[in-house]
Amino acid sequence: MWFICYPDITPVKELPFYTISVGMHLWQYPTPRENGYPYPQFLYSNKGSGKLITEGKTHIIPEHSIIFLPANVPHYYEAVTEDIWDVRWFVPYGDGTVALLKQFGFDRCRIFPITNLGALDEIHNKIHMAFQINTKESIFFSASYTYEFLFEFYRQYKEHSSPKSAQYRRRLTPLIEFIEHNFDSEITQPMLCEQLHVSPQHLCRMFRECLNTRPMAYVTQIRLRHASELLAHSELSVSQISERVGFNNLNYFCKEFKRHSGMTPTTYRNHTLNQL
Repeated sequence: MWFICYPDITPVKELPFYTISVGMHLWQYPTPRENGYPYPQFLYSNKGSGKLITEGKTHIIPEHSIIFLPANVPHYYEAVTEDIWDVRWFVPYGDGTVALLKQFGFDRCRIFPITNLGALDEIHNKIHMAFQINTKESIFFSASYTYEFLFEFYRQYKEHSSPKSAQYRRRLTPLIEFIEHNFDSEITQPMLCEQLHVSPQHLCRMFRECLNTRPMAYVTQIRLRHASELLAHSELSVSQISERVGFNNLNYFCKEFKRHSGMTPTTYRNHTLNQL
């Protein structure tokens, strides 16, 4: 699976925040840029790992990490794993973007862990779908999501630097893996508490500190991410997909999917198919 979106951004070029491009590759091919890229870039590595060479240094990019590359900085990156290096990218611009990145301290290459892949993917998908619809109104909406995306990256960066968050993340890591491997089965909050031997209140505190969401809301995010992949790349019915990703109620699945993506599952599937 892969996609690259370069829409007509004429309607938003005078705005302080807008997105130039989003995309993803399940296997990111080697990318040499001797003169860098003319815009700042954020990339996040979901599965697999890679390496980045920039400013005379080689950095290993582990699974579940975020990379920031400033504009016009020479760099080269490629996969280290042979079967998969799932990388998604986001290219923001505008005077407000440049000023905000400077205020955030993003003036050089940075690599830090992802604390909430679902939150990043949710906004990434909104921008992607706005680009696919490709109307003046949808491109304006994509500009508003740019601001949201920048703050989500910054929030995750700040959480990475918090000692309490680091401690919570270490404890949550096996639980996140449990959710990733069992999202299609019944998952309840008591089950999650039992996994870590903590109270419901403490579990909510850990999720709020590290992922800025509630435990069951995070489970829903994971299920919807897998649902969007099945809608785009399978012939299963919406009802079958709902059951396959762990929703027991079709109406609730459709309601949650539209709330997160702005589209019904059927509309999302049709727009995706039109891009193939």
